[in-house]
Amino acid sequence: MGRQLTIAILAITVVALLHSTAAQQTHVVGDKFGWLVPPGGAYAYEAWAETQTFAVGDILVFNFTNGDQDVARVTKEAFKTCNSTNPLTLKTTSPANFTLDTIGEYYFIGTKDKRCELGQKLAINVTAEHGSPTPSPAPKSSPAPRGAVTYVVGDHFGWIVPPGGELAYATWAYGKTFYVGDTLEFNFTTGEQDVARVTKEAFESCNTTNATVQTAGPAYFKLETVGQYYFIGTKDKRCELGQKLAINVTANPGPNPSPSVPAPAPTPRGPVTYTVGDKLGWIVPGSGYAYATWAYGKTFIVGDTLVFNFANDTQDVAVVTKSAYENCTTNNTIAVYSKSPVSILLNTSGEHFFTSTYDRHCVLGQKLAINVTASSTATSPSGSVAPSSPTTSTGGPGSAPAPFSSAPSTIGSGHFTFVLISMAAFFFY
Repeated sequence: MGRQLTIAILAITVVALLHSTAAQQTHVVGDKFGWLVPPGGAYAYEAWAETQTFAVGDILVFNFTNGDQDVARVTKEAFKTCNSTNPLTLKTTSPANFTLDTIGEYYFIGTKDKRCELGQKLAINVTAEHGSPTPSPAPKSSPAPRGAVTYVVGDHFGWIVPPGGELAYATWAYGKTFYVGDTLEFNFTTGEQDVARVTKEAFESCNTTNATVQTAGPAYFKLETVGQYYFIGTKDKRCELGQKLAINVTANPGPNPSPSVPAPAPTPRGPVTYTVGDKLGWIVPGSGYAYATWAYGKTFIVGDTLVFNFANDTQDVAVVTKSAYENCTTNNTIAVYSKSPVSILLNTSGEHFFTSTYDRHCVLGQKLAINVTASSTATSPSGSVAPSSPTTSTGGPGSAPAPFSSAPSTIGSGHFTFVLISMAAFFFY
C-alpha cells in the first residue's frame, strides 16, 4: 500500500512538472528583428508585445550585438524618462535572458547613448501561469462605422526595403483598422520594386514562385473579403530584407450614419513651439523612421514654431524642397542654419521639408517632413506629410495588430524526460 501511494505521489508530481514545462514559453524580443534601435521608434516593440501573451514562468530573450547594445530591467519611472542610472538588472552579453517570475509590469530599455529615446524600450504585462483561469473580459463596444479608406502603405516612405527589417511594416500596420472595402496603395519606383499578394506560407518563406505580381507603381489592392492578407516584394532578396506586410481585414460595422447635429468646430488654440525630436534633438538618428515617428500624430498650424537643438559644428538644419528632401540633395537649399538652437516659424500652410547638409546625414535619416494647416480650426490627421491618396486614415483603436510569422517557442522538456526515465528505472530495477 505504501509503495503504491509513493508511486501515485511521484506520478502526480511528474505530471505537474510536465504541465508546467509545456506551459512555459520563450519569447524572442522582436523575433528575427532582435533588440536594437527600431524603425518607427517605440511603436515597434509595442506592436511586437501586442502579439504575445506573457505569463509567470515565461522567458524573454534579447538578441543583440555585444558591445553595441545592452538591456536593462528598470522601474516604470525610469522607463518613462529613459533613466538608466540605477537599473534593477543590466545585461551586456547576448543573448540576455530574463525569467518572468512574478505577475505585474516589466520594463526594459537599452542604456547605450540615446538608444532608449530612439525607441529601444519594451513594456509588458505578465499574467498568471498559462492555463490558469482568467476572468471573462468585459464586452467591447462596437466600433464606429465609417466609409471606405485608402491606406498608403508606409505613408510617405512608400514600399521599399525598410531599415530594420520586416518589423517596419508591422509597425506601420499596428493600430490601424482595415475593413472590407478599404484599399491599400503601394507607392514604389517602377522597375526597382514590385508587390505581390501571396499566401501565408509564401509570406513566411518569401516564396515568389506562384505570385501574381503588380510591377507598376502605384499599385492598388482593394480589400474585398474578411481575413488575413499577405504582401511581399518579389525582387531579389527584397522579401527577406523586410519588404513584406501582413494585415487582418474585418467586416465594416456599417455605413456612416447621417449626423442629425453638425459636429462642433475644433477648439482654436494659440501658437505652439515644438522641439524637434524632443530630448533626442536634431541628430543622425538610429533609424530613418525616427523623425517621422516624432511628427506622427502632431498637428502643425500656421504660427507654430519648430526648434532644432544640435551641437554646433557637427550638425545644421536646411530648409529644402520636396525633391531635395526625397533625393537628399543640398545644392539648392532654401535656407541653412548652423547655430543651435534654430527656431523656424511656420508662416505658410502646406508641406515643409528639412534636412542636414552634412555629408550623408540626410541619407542616414536626419530629415523631417511635416504638413502645416492654415489655422487651428482646420483638421489634420497627422503631423507627417499628407500622402498622395484620395482618402487616408491612421485607423482607430480596437484593430487587430498585424500577424507575425514567428510564434513563441515552447521550452524543451528534455530535463523532465530524463526525470521520467530515472523514475522508471527506480521502480522497475
